[in-house]
Amino acid sequence: MARILITFAASAFIMMGSIEYSHADDFFKNADIAYGEYLAGECVTCHRSGSSEGSIPNIAGVNAKIIASALHAFQTKERENKVMQLVAERLDNEQIASLAVYFASLTSD
Repeated sequence: MARILITFAASAFIMMGSIEYSHADDFFKNADIAYGEYLAGECVTCHRSGSSEGSIPNIAGVNAKIIASALHAFQTKERENKVMQLVAERLDNEQIASLAVYFASLTSD
């Protein structure tokens, strides 16, 4: 149930236009799953597989567009969370795309 709500809420960010995905293929063309896995070391500290404790979601298997949209929303501060805003502001588009495709490639437990 929580996963459905997270997916629905993240989908709303895509529809609200926090990032334009009409050219999604272009956005993800430089994405590298191995690079995303390397970058994910910090992410998995909180976003552990098999756990959706409190307000920290398990993002394994979530659609890459949803993850990228959420990260952009944190960058622009459209989405509130001080920790995620600090994390996201350090990421460039290639890193966001790589993280998004990496987490989307995982299966949720």
